[in-house]
Amino acid sequence: MSKRLEYRFSSEISLISGAIILSAAILFLLHISFFPTMQWMMGPQLSNHVLITSIIGIVSGIMIITSGIMIYIQPLHIRKWGVLIWFFSSLSFFGSGGFFIGGILGIISGSLAVTKGITFFGSKSKHLK
Repeated sequence: MSKRLEYRFSSEISLISGAIILSAAILFLLHISFFPTMQWMMGPQLSNHVLITSIIGIVSGIMIITSGIMIYIQPLHIRKWGVLIWFFSSLSFFGSGGFFIGGILGIISGSLAVTKGITFFGSKSKHLK
């Protein structure tokens, strides 16, 4: 079995996680854009908070998607990409968190990537020891 197919599950989960986190951050930002009259309830401080958390979510989502693609392209550096997925999934909880499920999927994907060689069915890679 090729290395790319073994790491495909981790890559796919991270792509799903990044897409959920990115879409949640964009929806969070669009909500404020479409309803600007809500800013009188929140005040300027909370409006700035929404902007900052949306930026954190967008950056986290893009980095998780990029890391997921790089796991598939460069499987020899899977641990490095897994740590990046862990970091940005944890960081996404300071943003919108991807409706919470996006962050959880990212942490699962990062742990699968860091454990390197464990596939969905639990078998270890024989040629990467």
